[in-house]
Amino acid sequence: MPGNVIAQQKKKEKPNVIFVLTDQWRKQALGFKGEDPVQTPHLDEFASWAVSFDNATSCRPVSGPGRACLFTGKYSINNGVFANKVPLATDEESMGRVFKAAGYATAYIGKWHLNGMNDHVTDSVRRQGFDYFVQSMGHQPFFQGYYVQDDKERTYIKGWAPTYETQLGIEFIEKQKTSEQPFCLVLSYNPPHTGGGPGFEDRYQPGKYGPDKKLKMGYGYAGPAEYEALYKDIDYEKNPIRGNLKPIRRSSDTSARVIPGYFGAITAIDNDFGNLMTYLEQNDLLENTIIVFTSDHGESMGSQGLMTKGTWFEESMGVPCLVGWKGVIKPKREIVVFNSIDLMPTLLGLSGLSIPQGVDGVDYSPLLLGKKFKAPEYAFTSFDFGGVEELKAPRYWRAVYTSRYTYVLCGMNQNRAFTKDGLVLYDREKDPLQLNPIYKGMGYDKTIDRLHAELVKHLDETGDPFIKEYWNNPDVGYPKLNKVTMDPYSALRKSGANAKGGKSKGNRNKQLKK
Repeated sequence: MPGNVIAQQKKKEKPNVIFVLTDQWRKQALGFKGEDPVQTPHLDEFASWAVSFDNATSCRPVSGPGRACLFTGKYSINNGVFANKVPLATDEESMGRVFKAAGYATAYIGKWHLNGMNDHVTDSVRRQGFDYFVQSMGHQPFFQGYYVQDDKERTYIKGWAPTYETQLGIEFIEKQKTSEQPFCLVLSYNPPHTGGGPGFEDRYQPGKYGPDKKLKMGYGYAGPAEYEALYKDIDYEKNPIRGNLKPIRRSSDTSARVIPGYFGAITAIDNDFGNLMTYLEQNDLLENTIIVFTSDHGESMGSQGLMTKGTWFEESMGVPCLVGWKGVIKPKREIVVFNSIDLMPTLLGLSGLSIPQGVDGVDYSPLLLGKKFKAPEYAFTSFDFGGVEELKAPRYWRAVYTSRYTYVLCGMNQNRAFTKDGLVLYDREKDPLQLNPIYKGMGYDKTIDRLHAELVKHLDETGDPFIKEYWNNPDVGYPKLNKVTMDPYSALRKSGANAKGGKSKGNRNKQLKK
């Protein structure tokens, strides 16, 4: 590399940041973890010099709200995004805005899902500080997609969308690499989420039957054919690495048909990630670039008899989370709890930037840099109804997550069947597949009482009325969903907060001050 280029790169006072975000990639689907039968050689290589937060969890395991938590560092009740149809407020001091204000060149490429509906063009006022903005439209297709920029005209592509998006990212970096200005780039891939597009209509989501008992819901998990072929002959059900596969709830169908599409998409993205890493290495950018790889939430893929996301089980709520900075961060498989709201303040901390007021997440940069650090003991997660009636729906569940336990309070909805009177505990150390729910009177009463108290305290401090208004209230239950008109912002107004950001940070940061 020419000496003047190296010299220019060394002038940068702040590190570059590359944030690779996928959709619906569960934490078990990484080759180096030895859990799912999936091949991810490039991410395995990245993990050899990065930190993997093995107990990373999605604060809100559904796309739009999960992403709002990631980029604002706030709980849903404080950023106002309860459901996919609720846009993120235009004046939120989110990650892109902070990096831009600090002098970074900012870019966002791919799936957005923070403007209320994923197929709406995002105007500049809603781009949260990202100047170069290339938005993929809709959940699908993955192979014949289209994109919009400032002129709002569609750019159609052929081929695998993540490959195109990766190339756009490399072109952006190429323009920035000799500049003294650091850059913050987000690459947001739509797969391995459901939604292959034209040609994949017969790849149905398991368990979705119409009145005629025929499969409906014409979308499927999909990856390029050469990557799907790697998993075509896997007998995933007879020899599953995860022993909690069950027939899909409310049907006799199984997840076997969609395994090649899901894992094939993951391996294809791994290849795109490898191409990005090769470019960074060849251009001597690794030593001055913080790299993050994560997902907004996981994927059940038949575990517990469930598909997709939205539950408190590890496959749905757990996410891959790798943070690397070559020569600065030492590699480790880290087992402390890590909430997705922690990524934003952690990246700001690593970059030497101030964290905005009102952020709920914790800055883990001292831990990553080998300094003295006491990690929080608890991560708090939640989920509300995510379907057509989401703006009128009851709150679904709230949970507290530790390095060993998952404790859940569930409202009056279909997921309550996994609980006893709306309460359940899992000891993941003894029961990693969460096949043995624990209730009162089973020898864990002290643990249940302790975690219940912590969860109640958190809900009180954030102004969440879940326990009082939703937990055991049959009038807001799922069977009566269409008979009840709920106001998703009532809790915010009662607590003095609003969709522009809440007043309370809850008790997560306070744990560090004890």
